[in-house]
Amino acid sequence: MLPPRAGAAPIPCRMPESSPSTRAAAAERPAGLGRRTDAMLGSLLLLVGLYHPLLAAWTAFRLGAGLDMMVPAMAAAHLLLCLLCLIEHRAGRSLHAAVVFLAGELLLLVLAYGYWGLAAQLRVQLVQLVPVLLVAAVLGRRPLAWTAAWLCGLMALGGWVDAASGLFRTDRVLHATSDLAVSAFGTVMTAWLLHHSVTGLRESLQEAHQRSQELARKRDELQVEMQARERSRDQLVHAMKMDNVGRLASGIAHDFNHLLALIQGYVAKARRSEGEILQAALQGADSATRRASAVSRRLLDFSRLEPGRPQLLDAAATLAAMAPTLQQVFDDRVHCEVETGDVQRLIHFDPAQLESILLSLAVNASQAMPDGGRFTLRLQPPDTDGRVVLQLQDTGKGMSETVRARCLEPFFTTKPVGQGTGLGLAVTASLVEAAGGAVQVHSRPGEGTRIDLQLPSRPLAA
Repeated sequence: MLPPRAGAAPIPCRMPESSPSTRAAAAERPAGLGRRTDAMLGSLLLLVGLYHPLLAAWTAFRLGAGLDMMVPAMAAAHLLLCLLCLIEHRAGRSLHAAVVFLAGELLLLVLAYGYWGLAAQLRVQLVQLVPVLLVAAVLGRRPLAWTAAWLCGLMALGGWVDAASGLFRTDRVLHATSDLAVSAFGTVMTAWLLHHSVTGLRESLQEAHQRSQELARKRDELQVEMQARERSRDQLVHAMKMDNVGRLASGIAHDFNHLLALIQGYVAKARRSEGEILQAALQGADSATRRASAVSRRLLDFSRLEPGRPQLLDAAATLAAMAPTLQQVFDDRVHCEVETGDVQRLIHFDPAQLESILLSLAVNASQAMPDGGRFTLRLQPPDTDGRVVLQLQDTGKGMSETVRARCLEPFFTTKPVGQGTGLGLAVTASLVEAAGGAVQVHSRPGEGTRIDLQLPSRPLAA
């Protein structure tokens, strides 16, 4: 009785360098096995290394003293080969380990088929062939073809051994030929299936990689576009600030003239006075100087091109502090009011941007009331969502429904060429929305305009 499974072994690795197929596949070997293939190779080496000693022990238990000594010799050879390849694999040389393992397994298969023949291998042939062909398919089409041809040659060698052991009797020759045909057909079919399966997986992975790169490129383009839009918005905000600074220049100069005259009066009084009167005059001059410095610093901060720096602001106190500045926008025919009521809420907004928004809307209201009227900045209590409303209302000409529907669009303006950019309301809406709020415009021809700036708020701490 021929010992079954004596030469059986799963062969998971690449073509050996000593075989003819290795030279043909050398150019097609990948630079690395990849993370998943590398993990599969390590597990396969461990399984094959355990399989052969266990199989030899089971065969020895069954046959006892009649055990062919070739069985433990082959098991020891497989075990040593697996240990060597595992050492190479753990050292990070997985490709080299795969090639060495495949070369050793193919040589051991030559010994097994030449010693025991084809019939003894039929029961474990599936375990022998599938790992070999799988690893060859991973290497590429040409290594797979050479591996399949090599295995068919081994089967032919085993068939010759089977036929020769029966002195080439007709029945033994026919039996060996039948085994050879079935085994060769199974090998070729398995190789064909593995080739198309692995090729399909490679194409799918390549397509997925290309899509990933395309998505990454789109993401980078989107980030660049978003950064460009942020820069454009910052530039528009700065342009709006500078436009408002120009409109406020005359009012600021008027305030400075008053402050400088006040300082000059206190200094003149100090020259003519002594004692407590002198100290009071100097103190008044110092106070007036501080007020003039605050006005200039406020103007410089307002006109500076810097990114927004939101901070918590007392809504009522901020609007009340804006009242003198807003009054400078209107002439004596317009009555300007700032009503804060008893609202005690905090808003999160950049103070310079808030001043820019209120000044821009006040300028629009002033231009809508050439014959005078009333402008009101009112702070409404928070609604159920905790939003306060900064309500700006004028008694000007108002807007038609068509103009009102488009007033928040960038570059839309009804002013003559050179008198408006159409960016004031658009930038206002952008800044308010960036703060988590919303802008609503209510207007009718002849009934004035009301603009509601809805901003998230929180209670003012006691």
